[in-house]
Amino acid sequence: MNKRLLILLGIVCIQMQAQSTFNSSQYAAVGDNFYLTSANNLALDYETTGTNFVWDFSSLTGTSQSQLQHRNPTSTGFLWLFIYNPNNTNLAATNNNPQTLNIPGQVVELTDSYDFYKKSSTDLRQTGSASKVNYNGTQIPITNQYTDSDIIYRFPIQFGNLDTDNSAYTINIPTLLYQENTLERTNEVDGWGSLSTPYGNYSNILRMKTTLVANDSIALLDTGLPRTIRTTREFKWFDTTQKIPVLKVTQSNTAGNWVTTNVEYLDSQRDFQTTALFTYAPLNPSAGDTVYFQNLSTNATTFTWNFDDPSSGAENTSTEEFPTHVFAADGVYTVQLTASNGTFTATYDVTIVVGNLGISQFDLNAIPAVYPNPFSSKFKLNKPLQNAQYVMSSIDGQIVFSEKNIEDQDFSYLPTGVYILSASNSEEIVQYKLIKQ
Repeated sequence: MNKRLLILLGIVCIQMQAQSTFNSSQYAAVGDNFYLTSANNLALDYETTGTNFVWDFSSLTGTSQSQLQHRNPTSTGFLWLFIYNPNNTNLAATNNNPQTLNIPGQVVELTDSYDFYKKSSTDLRQTGSASKVNYNGTQIPITNQYTDSDIIYRFPIQFGNLDTDNSAYTINIPTLLYQENTLERTNEVDGWGSLSTPYGNYSNILRMKTTLVANDSIALLDTGLPRTIRTTREFKWFDTTQKIPVLKVTQSNTAGNWVTTNVEYLDSQRDFQTTALFTYAPLNPSAGDTVYFQNLSTNATTFTWNFDDPSSGAENTSTEEFPTHVFAADGVYTVQLTASNGTFTATYDVTIVVGNLGISQFDLNAIPAVYPNPFSSKFKLNKPLQNAQYVMSSIDGQIVFSEKNIEDQDFSYLPTGVYILSASNSEEIVQYKLIKQ
């Protein structure tokens, strides 16, 4: 009996030693930068967990990448009082990814978006956020300090931890935007073991499940919008040798079902295949009108435009990301965008009719249509490609769907917005612009 007891105690001790502890000192600090790769493998089993568990996600296929940068709050350009108080914040994080809306009369750019945190030995909490909105040349800083901080993690992170916290903030820009947000966050460390991703193998893993219930009240231009309550959850895998989660999976709750909407893993810097795509406005321009081009390309760092308008001289081409062009004469123009990064290049052509020539855009752009568009849950293709792989991404390049069958798929879980659907087989690639309402 004593020998058996010693054996059992030995096994327990081995298991206890194998469980990791993630402390505040191991989390990211000022100056730490990381590359995060988004993957399109949304149908894998990310929920199953356990003790001494082996998660193998080495088959993940990366599609795009962002850089997460950690900076000193005093170097971000937002110089309001609470940033300089170390009792409020000592860490700022950004993906440094500006967003631009280029439509007639309204050129809007969102830049310098930061989340501000206070990291201590006991927790990591978000205390504020900030960004700059450039509206037709006028810059408007938007700063927000939480009335109740959002406690992202409580340290040390250990197997079996369970905690729930509530946070709140209010953004008030008179006559423009009012937002009141409350959030309930529940963290549960529900597994430990080892993990494999395309970037590496990790042997000291802790798995955390986070459930988020957000309650939003929003008013735009003094007009109130319906209150929204959103329930999402995240799975995060921590390794003691890394400073941020090495894998993060986000899911949305739709009619009681959890649907994976985003997968990203820690990676090294690399290029991914570009996608060239754009829209323009007005859709039926007249000679002399300024045409605004909205660039929807993904994974690209350089852009070359040709407006098929030699009479415009040097203005016939552009390397701007969101250019404008004036077609001085009536005619039919084929505008081409070439989007590139260090390794990959893609092109996209659109034929634009300038003036009333008796030719419709539908006649010129005989691209298989999507209906209904806008859509609320399901849509159909009237000329689907044979043996196609379908990949749908949000306007910022995040993959939200990747399957071979898109008929009867229910997309009601997607947030409202613009999405790009790519259908490809061995012979061709077709892209569609969809609007989720």
